[in-house]
Amino acid sequence: MEKAFRDFFDSLLLQRRKCPWARSRNDLSKEVLELESEVQELKQAIAKNDVENMREELGDVFWDALYTGIIAEEKGLFTLEEVFEEVHRKLRRRKPWVFGNETVSGPKEAVERWNEIKRLEKEEKAKRSR
Repeated sequence: MEKAFRDFFDSLLLQRRKCPWARSRNDLSKEVLELESEVQELKQAIAKNDVENMREELGDVFWDALYTGIIAEEKGLFTLEEVFEEVHRKLRRRKPWVFGNETVSGPKEAVERWNEIKRLEKEEKAKRSR
């Protein structure tokens, strides 16, 4: 999988450097609209249980999400590495029953615990910003 991801990511970078149309795309808001469109197409494929189209549309979602990150990185807003590191930290913080010593009794409790941790994090963040 690492090779497949690397090949995919390298193709995005190459397109960004060599394709005039790709180089002209610099508006993050427009990129997010494109991403939303691809998510809608994925939802339609799921609703139809069209596995082949699901795979294609999920690829398009990854494409647009990563491409949005590439543009943000070029603008100096953040790096994709920072995005991946942050989502990894969030996952570890918010799922102590997976990455720590807590236990949950089932899916409902897992969601409740996730939401509780998220709420506490937001409260703490709000306190720090005052």
